Formats: sequence, C-alpha cells, structure tokens
Amino acid sequence: MGLFSRGHASSPGAQHDAFWQWWDESGQRLTTGALARNDPMSVSDAISSAVETIHPELAWELASGEVSEHVLVVTAGGSPDLRATARRWLLAAPPADEVWSYADFRPPADDPESIRLSSGQAPDIDFARVCVTARLSGSRFDTVVFHPVFADLDPHSRSQVAFLALDATLGEHDVELWIGEVSASEISPVDGFGLRALRAVVREHTRAKVDEDGRPSWILMQGDTAQGPLIAAAQVPLHPATAPHLGTHVAVLLPYRHRTPEGLPADASLSALREFEDGLSRAMGTDGQVVAHQSSNGTRVLHVYVDDTSGATHRAKAAARQWPEGTAHVHAMADPGWQSVAHLRA
Repeated sequence: MGLFSRGHASSPGAQHDAFWQWWDESGQRLTTGALARNDPMSVSDAISSAVETIHPELAWELASGEVSEHVLVVTAGGSPDLRATARRWLLAAPPADEVWSYADFRPPADDPESIRLSSGQAPDIDFARVCVTARLSGSRFDTVVFHPVFADLDPHSRSQVAFLALDATLGEHDVELWIGEVSASEISPVDGFGLRALRAVVREHTRAKVDEDGRPSWILMQGDTAQGPLIAAAQVPLHPATAPHLGTHVAVLLPYRHRTPEGLPADASLSALREFEDGLSRAMGTDGQVVAHQSSNGTRVLHVYVDDTSGATHRAKAAARQWPEGTAHVHAMADPGWQSVAHLRA
C-alpha cells in the first residue's frame, strides 16, 4: 500500500528519532500483527502519523522482502528535494532481521506482467499487455510505453500508468538511475517488447556500468573550451539516486603549477592532485564523495557532494587550505538534483 500524508516537519534528528522510537515501542509489533491478520489497513493511520513526523510529503508502503519477510518503504516518490530526508531515515534504521528490513525506494514487483490495475471508472489495465521500446541515450534508456487502453485515457493518466509499469518492472531506484525520457504512446511500437524483457535489458546494462558491490564505474572525457582543452572524469551513473543524502554541491577549485603546453596537469601536479583527492575522500567518509573532476587552463575542479547536516563542507574547506600549489577556492550550494554536474553525465 502507498500513502501520502500531511503535517509539520521538525528538525532532521528529531524526525528520525521520533519515528524509530515509535517503531521500537509499538509500531513494529502493531504492523507485524496487522500483516499476520491480513489486515494492513488497521495500522495505516498509525504508520502515516509516524511518517508525518519525518516529513509531510513522504510516501510509504509495505512490501514483501527478499532477505526478510516484510519491507517498510519510506520514499521521496521521485521528488529530488526529499531524497536526502528519506535516505537519512534509512541510515538511522535498525539492522534488518528475518521479519523486517527497510528501504527508501519502492522495490520491483516479483512479476510485473502479473499485475492488473483496477479502477471503477476505467477498464482494468493488464500489465501483460504493456509493450515498450528502450533506446540507449548515453547511459540511460529513453522509453516508450504502450497499452491498448491508452487510447481511452487522458495524457496524464497514460503517463501515470507508464511510470507505474516501469516502477513495477525495475523498482523506483533503477527507474531513476537508468530510465531517461518516458513517453506513453497510443500507437503500438513495431519493435516493442514486454516488461520482463525490459527488466532483463536494464539489468544487463546495469551489470556493465557498476562493480560487484553496485558502486558506479568511472569514465574519462575530453573536449575543447574557449580557454583550451579540457579533460574530465565522472562516475556512471552520475545521479543523486546513488547517494540521496548528499544534496549539497561543493566545488573545490585547485590551481596547479605544473602543466602541459595545453594547460593540463603535468606529472608533478597530477600526482599532487590525485593525493589531494584521495585525502579529501578519506576526510569525507560517508558524509561526502567526489563524483567528478575536470581540468583545464591550469585549474582542476573537484565536484563533491556532501550531507549538509554533517559538517563535511567545513572539512572540504579545511583540506583546501592545505593545497600547496596555490590558493584553492571552495564554493558550496544546495543541489539535491545534482544539476551542477549535468554537463558531465554520460
């Protein structure tokens, strides 16, 4: 089940503490009992009230788990501004056990093609009849979704069904990471395929882009600017869903002394830049990460995203003051959608 609720938000620490205190004292027991009786609605108001203490715009649902019997999901529902709040809730969660685990993205359905959406005002929508196309654009798939009933639906309803089908197939997390533009079409695509096939395509693509632990890979890029050649490296996927609690962009500008005739870092400075980046990553820990860097005309820009509640920005500034090859500059701004690195997305 999913539910949005309204209320008044409090400070981040109090939000999570209040929820997990309720869950520990009564919420887990009440919810487990309601599910055992096959009566989840009996506890929905209590869960909604507890989720409201985190943020009034978050959504929640209960799902079946893979490593546990049940999963409690509290999700931003696609809102960039709420991803960090949902992730901090998850980071404060107790360890998973045989009965309960926790997630901040809706998981995929076991079999998306077995789902049938029912409505009193429209025909049932059988996901087994959904047909899609997926065209790779950079590292993401632009997707067209078709269902025969779309001809009878308004554009907004068609779009809603299309995203519900994608979420059921891939899960909310992978839709955000790997799906680009989504179109809901009234015309059946000639080269379309079903939702199970889409899942297989995206999972194969994911395996090629992340390591065994699910961490992003890195790619190298080069280009030309008005100031000369530019080289850059960035993680793939370069998307806030990889670290939703890191919603502040910190740009660290490092001038370097040793440069090639084209203005790129030469050996001595290149070694110093690598050493600085490694040290900065250690200083950030789980409160921040370097997601990209670019170098041109004697300056390297490190793109760092940090948790703005952790003091990581101050750590970045302290590290920058130790840079030995010139005066470093640090600029920080809220950027939950990671728009500051959009130009470096593959």
